Amino acid sequence: MRRYGVLALIPFLLFVGCATLPPPSADSPLIPLQKANLEAVFEEQEGLEILWENAKEVRDFYRGGVQQKAKADKNYQDKKYPEALKQYDSSNEFLIVVLKYIDEDACDYTLFEGTSILFFPNLLKADNHLKIGRILQGVGHNWSARRQWKQALSLVKESLKSERTEWGLSIHAELISLTEFPKR
Repeated sequence: MRRYGVLALIPFLLFVGCATLPPPSADSPLIPLQKANLEAVFEEQEGLEILWENAKEVRDFYRGGVQQKAKADKNYQDKKYPEALKQYDSSNEFLIVVLKYIDEDACDYTLFEGTSILFFPNLLKADNHLKIGRILQGVGHNWSARRQWKQALSLVKESLKSERTEWGLSIHAELISLTEFPKR
């Protein structure tokens, strides 16, 4: 019985082991928005919808998280806030699973031999918390909104540790301005 458990673990280790990247150096170049942005992540993960019960591998959970986020962002833009909140939470649930196994963001993540994707679980989750906070602030729940933004800020910092992107820096700057207390 134990032998089967080890055999089941081998494909996962191969997937994770082949895909790890060294952290960027302090003088690593800034990756522009034209290369790494939310719309590009959405486009890469379009297609067959991943449902929670069908997700089996880390890449399935990532794709499901991105797809739920895309739906949430559409509802957010359409001001359908209750639906957006549910989908942001669903996206975060998918991304939590991803972050248990792979906690570094990467602009050029090798998914398969010859296939690379934009892989930003920390940044996507941070953006979810940012938007949840905006919704909460809009209904007068300022302290709850600040808690969301502080969570988002720690996720953005994690993302920027592994990949310096213009996208991450812009979210970071927005979160800093939202979490600062007004000066008297």
